[in-house]
Amino acid sequence: MRPPVPSSPIPPPPAPDRLPVLCGTGVGMIFGLMFALPSGYSYGASVLLLLSLWCACAPSCSHYRRMPAMSAEDRALAWALLSYFLVALASTAWLGNDFHDLDQPLRAALAVPLLWMLLRIPYDARCLWAGVVIGVALSMAVGWWQLHMQGLDRAEGFLNIIHFGNIALVFGAFCAAGLQWAAQLPRARRLGWWAAFVAGMGCSGYSIVASGSRGSWVALPVLVLLYGIAFLNRRNLALATAGAAIILVAAVAMFNLPDSRLRDRYDAAVQDIHLYLEGEADTSLGARFVMWEGALRNIPERPLLGWNYVEYDAQIRLQVEAGELNPVAVRFTDNLHNSYLQALVFQGLPGLLALLALYCVPLAGFCRRLRDSDMTVRALAYCGAALCSSYLFFSLTQVILRRNNGIMFYVLAVVILWAGMRWQERRSCAISTRPAQPGLLNVQSLRRGAGPE
Repeated sequence: MRPPVPSSPIPPPPAPDRLPVLCGTGVGMIFGLMFALPSGYSYGASVLLLLSLWCACAPSCSHYRRMPAMSAEDRALAWALLSYFLVALASTAWLGNDFHDLDQPLRAALAVPLLWMLLRIPYDARCLWAGVVIGVALSMAVGWWQLHMQGLDRAEGFLNIIHFGNIALVFGAFCAAGLQWAAQLPRARRLGWWAAFVAGMGCSGYSIVASGSRGSWVALPVLVLLYGIAFLNRRNLALATAGAAIILVAAVAMFNLPDSRLRDRYDAAVQDIHLYLEGEADTSLGARFVMWEGALRNIPERPLLGWNYVEYDAQIRLQVEAGELNPVAVRFTDNLHNSYLQALVFQGLPGLLALLALYCVPLAGFCRRLRDSDMTVRALAYCGAALCSSYLFFSLTQVILRRNNGIMFYVLAVVILWAGMRWQERRSCAISTRPAQPGLLNVQSLRRGAGPE
């Protein structure tokens, strides 16, 4: 009698991969806590940074490290982030400025490992959208509390007055893109997401008005233009026109209210310009005009490498004593309230080019996908284009990347949106024979050549 053949043990099922869940959690925390806590962005950023280190070193993550290399566009974005830091480092060392000023540029360089990791570990798109809605809703709650319970004139959250309104505008643009993303969902889920995004847009509008930030007004027309380029077609033209009309009527009504904050800020701007023309520059806009005049006077003297901070301060004081500049100029010699002039004055031409690359390299990549056939790709591309173009205009009246919350939100949002968009592009290619589903690709499915269920 033949001896029984021992049966081979059934292998245990593979352990579920928790890294995409952790990645999505970090993404949601970045947006969801942006307005709610001091340095709210840092909690999710810490999760993603630790996750990137784990992905780079842990033996269990070797399959992630073997994934396809970064594309030319991915590398261009990584170099734009890294170059912003390297130029600041070289300029600081050459001119003898304080190395503490490298704190903010360093954060752009630290976004590179996050980009590398996010291009290998996918996150669920719902984490992004839920974080955006929760974050902007909390901005309204914080703004209302500061205005009506603490008695502040303008809401600032845990950021500052200008950044609170500007970043709230970007969140509102994200919610507007979310409406298009949700349109591809099943009806039961679609209506819930639509309600959340519409509420988010309302919260964004409230926070913008509560902050009184005029910088967001300048960026708004560009965001509307990009939205039309990305999503407008013959089928939704009538609906889009009606929506724009409703928003315009609401804005006009808010402007004409008896105690309108919008009108107060507009009247203040007109008054500042009038006083400046009469020789009084000690106002919000007047001081900016004087700062910019001083910068334009002194940039030609050192256009390539820029000025040392101490030497520039001494130069401005000499020009004030000589009667060439208004005395207000000596109060703002280290912050020119214009990112482009700031870069030219203190880092020269390389600094300006690095700043423009930081904005324009991702902007170009996002804009190339504004009419993509995949709606998730298109929605994420619009979010990225809206972010980059907003910062381009915010930088006209402030040095937004000089504050931690300004640069952290920008670089984190850029790499998150870029990686999410690139994952969805891969997914679209992998399941091109099936209808697109919202959400992002499961990495094991891509490696098998199939799409996620």
